[in-house]
Order: sequence, then C-alpha cells, then structure tokens
Amino acid sequence: MLDNDLIRLFLPLLNTGFTDLGYSNITVQQSFQPTSQGIIDTPLVSFYKLYDKRYGFKSDLSKLDIINNLMIRSEVQYYETTFQVSALVKQDPNNIGYTASDLVNTAAYIMQSTDTIEFLQENDVGLLRLTDVRNPYFLNDRDQNTASPSFDFTLTHKQIFTKEVDIITRQTINIYRV
Repeated sequence: MLDNDLIRLFLPLLNTGFTDLGYSNITVQQSFQPTSQGIIDTPLVSFYKLYDKRYGFKSDLSKLDIINNLMIRSEVQYYETTFQVSALVKQDPNNIGYTASDLVNTAAYIMQSTDTIEFLQENDVGLLRLTDVRNPYFLNDRDQNTASPSFDFTLTHKQIFTKEVDIITRQTINIYRV
C-alpha cells in the first residue's frame, strides 16, 4: 500500500470523527504542502509522514501462467509507516474555547477508536502504536508563545510489487570435450 492509499484511509476517518464529536470548522490537511498556503484562521489539524520501516524479509511468490507462457512474480514486503499529527489553534483570552492540545488528543482518540481500527483492518492495515501527546511551545510570528502539540501513530501494511517474467520454454544440452 502506497502513502496516498494510507492517507485516503485515515483522513476521512479524522474528518468524520471531528464532525461526529461536535467540532465544527476544523481543517484537517497534510502538512508541508508543495505551495505556500499562508496561515489558516480556522483551527488546523495537520499530519505528515515521518518514516517507513521495513519489517522482516520480503517474500517472493511466483505463479505460473501456462496460458500466456508467463511467470507472475509477486514480492511482498511488510511495512510500519509512521505519521505525526499536530494542531494549531489561535488562542483568544476573550473567547476561551478548545486548545490545540484538545484537538490533538481528540485526533488520538479518533485514531484509536474501535470504528477506526475495524475500518483499517477491513482494508488490510493495522494500527501498531500511538504515542503520548507532546506539548512544546514556540514563539509565533507575533512574538506570542504558541503550543504545538503532537503525537505519532504507526500503521502496519504490506506493499506488493508484481511483474511478469518470461518462462523457459526450451532447454538445449550440449556436451563439449575439455
């Protein structure tokens, strides 16, 4: 399963989860877009891929297609793919609402919910781990301290690469004098 296939699985789950839990006007999107987008005024939950870890050894499954005189070779590799989820919420002391940490903790709940795990399993993806929520601060563009909470989650899946290989149809044995 490729990166975008994984994102197509969990992104709608996050969007639906926030809506079902009563959060409105939350934007959930991938971080580090290819073009500059500027700051979003609405609360933002973002994610990006951290890394892939190959797990175990690749397996080689070959099947003979006699009709087309081909060998179908499938190589399977299991992966652990880790994503990081973070949030950014503009804080207003006059209008106290939820914080960025609240959104990240809600996203963590959505990712480890029974509905999410069952849906992922139906699509041959597992949720291996979900880390604690970190809550460091940074100085924003207005010289204000802003929280930057995040957590990581790791999905397990396999990638299958298939190719067709010609088969040997004739063998000639020659004996030569040495």
